[in-house]
Amino acid sequence: EPPPPMGNFESIWTFCGVFVSLLMLLYFSDAIAKRNPQYSLVLGPFGALMTLQYGLTAAPASQPRNAVLGQVIALSIALGMTYTKLETNVRRSLGTALAISAMTRLGITHPPAGAAALIFTGGGYNWGHLGIMLAGNVLAIFSATVINDMNATRQYPTFWGFGYWYKHFGYRKRRIE
Repeated sequence: EPPPPMGNFESIWTFCGVFVSLLMLLYFSDAIAKRNPQYSLVLGPFGALMTLQYGLTAAPASQPRNAVLGQVIALSIALGMTYTKLETNVRRSLGTALAISAMTRLGITHPPAGAAALIFTGGGYNWGHLGIMLAGNVLAIFSATVINDMNATRQYPTFWGFGYWYKHFGYRKRRIE
């Protein structure tokens, strides 16, 4: 059975959160473009991010770890693909497929990052754009945390999750024998 729709109050809260967050991101993008016209946020994936952060607050894909690390992995792969001599459609398909499969393998699936990978593999972007996208994600996480947590019926994020890899793959005390 599908989940029930949000009530009126929750829908209005979602509207306000998305409006304020996107307005902040648009002003951030304008400020960057004013300093250097070659740079700005690629805004399409942020519409998808707002859907996750305000419409599906508990979904694993909307959590900060997935948003930040998924975006870094996907865009790194996408930008790396632009150095290949592959035909554009093959490059875009392959880069996006690699990015999404890497995110799923690493447990950091984030649909907006898959969309960003598809955009970035088309070319015309550089590593500076990755930094701007990462900063935009951090701003979006900050605003979603503040706005969602002002409502007693919402919680975002439900987990931060950045210690997971450290705990499972990182530093471990070595036994001295």
